[in-house]
Amino acid sequence: MMSRSETALHSKLKQVVAFWAYERGFRSLAFEVAAPRSSFRVDVAAYRAFRNADADFCPSALVAVFECKQARSDLLKDNRRRNRLQEQLAALQQRRIDLERLLRVHHPHLCRGDSLFPEYDTFDTSLLEHQGYRLTIDKIARIHRQLRAGTKFDQMGRYELADLHYLVTPPDLIRAEEAPVGWGLLELQPTGELVESIAALRFRCPDRLRWLERIAKSATAALLKNAINSVPSNG
Repeated sequence: MMSRSETALHSKLKQVVAFWAYERGFRSLAFEVAAPRSSFRVDVAAYRAFRNADADFCPSALVAVFECKQARSDLLKDNRRRNRLQEQLAALQQRRIDLERLLRVHHPHLCRGDSLFPEYDTFDTSLLEHQGYRLTIDKIARIHRQLRAGTKFDQMGRYELADLHYLVTPPDLIRAEEAPVGWGLLELQPTGELVESIAALRFRCPDRLRWLERIAKSATAALLKNAINSVPSNG
């Protein structure tokens, strides 16, 4: 069922990839599932159990998550933010280097003299009271924290939220090099066929049973909502 704020294309991408996953053995799946150990909500989550599992070669189950993007602007929004942060960081680092070069000249007593060559002496900034330099260092630290936080795609892969991560888009929405690291790319063709343009890498997922529970809850909630909406009113 499509929400009021959801576009027809986004809803179609979710439905098509749900059938794609089902055909590949993921028989438990749901839309809009909250991921364990994070604040993320994925468009589609699917769970596949194996009868003859071997811990060394085949796990007892697999969890796949799918993020559907209908427009390039939606996909690259976080990437543009990361690029801006990296540009700001480069400029701030250059400013820091320039300031330290000047401060070495005006505050030679802060050079520790721990190198054979004066230009390579470490510079003790703990005793330095220079507002512009301190402000630059604070800005650098703040951008480093923002970059470590990463984008949603980065964090989902780093946290190993699922075994398989897929991006689902219309054809030619992004180039292969723009795809998130480790994510598979599924492209919906005009014929309605879903083509796997990039294969997904396998992550280690420690929360498969929690995923199964959340998939069941989401599917049940959607079922009850549809049932309630289908009941005719007495008015």
